[in-house]
Amino acid sequence: MLQTDTLPPLAPPADTTADSLHILCAYDTLFTPMGRIEPTLHKSLFTHHLLPVENAHEIAIQHHGTPGWFLIFIALSLFFICTFLRNKQISLVDLLHSAVDSRAMDRLLRDSNLTHASDQAIIAPLMLTPVALVAYHAFLPNVANPWLNILHYLILLLLCCAAYYLRNSIFRLVGNAFDNPDALHLYLSNNYIYHLLYGIAATVLSFFIFYTDRVGQTFLYILFALLALLFIIRLLRGMQLFLTNSKTPKFYLFYYLCILEIVPIIIVIKVVIYL
Repeated sequence: MLQTDTLPPLAPPADTTADSLHILCAYDTLFTPMGRIEPTLHKSLFTHHLLPVENAHEIAIQHHGTPGWFLIFIALSLFFICTFLRNKQISLVDLLHSAVDSRAMDRLLRDSNLTHASDQAIIAPLMLTPVALVAYHAFLPNVANPWLNILHYLILLLLCCAAYYLRNSIFRLVGNAFDNPDALHLYLSNNYIYHLLYGIAATVLSFFIFYTDRVGQTFLYILFALLALLFIIRLLRGMQLFLTNSKTPKFYLFYYLCILEIVPIIIVIKVVIYL
């Protein structure tokens, strides 16, 4: 009598203890929008064999929900940015043009009167509200009480704004020490324009990061790449403006700019890797 099943018998299942420990100890990102469980093994027509058969009704989708109050802060951030740009009569085209052209930047600063200290103080929360929201969702754990989560986020936003104001104060101190107020004014004005662009990009993309199931992590990578590109362009253009209009030796100014701009970024990257 011929044997119907000519394939070798199925090997005994391997020890999955190590794999289970690896899964339990693995770090999972909060931005992973979906996951899937291994398909159920069904018995094949041949003896001693199991075949994985995928069934659409048996594939479980694991979705990490986003708290509802995130949408409130995203909407508030977008509302305040639009209100600020409308009151200052700044269009997005003018903002992009002034980011790469000195004459357009001078015209925008003159027409919008963006050099006031009150306006410069408003730019910090406009930029940092969506950025702090992404950082909070990535690194700080949520608790059962939503009001406590909002309090934690507001504390993080307050610390980020304090660091922003401290950084600008140090820039002003360095500019006054080198007796370069005009060069410092151009450098900080260039920073404010790019910081508004940071806030617009982070606000728009944060909505897609938090509220799209399958491509949220892709939008997160797009946001990181866009902010990195804007940072590099801002740094190069700011150094060009500052060093061109300064009256002191360029080497020392370049040295201090590297310390004030690049060293904080390295510290933030180290903290993120540690977390």
